[in-house]
Amino acid sequence: MGVTGAETAAGLGSDLVDVTALPLDELDALPDTVLGDLLRRVVADALTPGAEPLAAFQSALGR
Repeated sequence: MGVTGAETAAGLGSDLVDVTALPLDELDALPDTVLGDLLRRVVADALTPGAEPLAAFQSALGR
């Protein structure tokens, strides 16, 4: 897993994390960081059919 600097199509700089070489069976061995937690959650959500994401927010524009 590595962080690479890449240029987007719009010419904006972007730091991307390359996880293509990360075996899925090693996710549990990742440290308890935000990235490790996020990768474990994404894989768990993808493997659990019927789990629908829920997002909610309260807008201050309607006040």
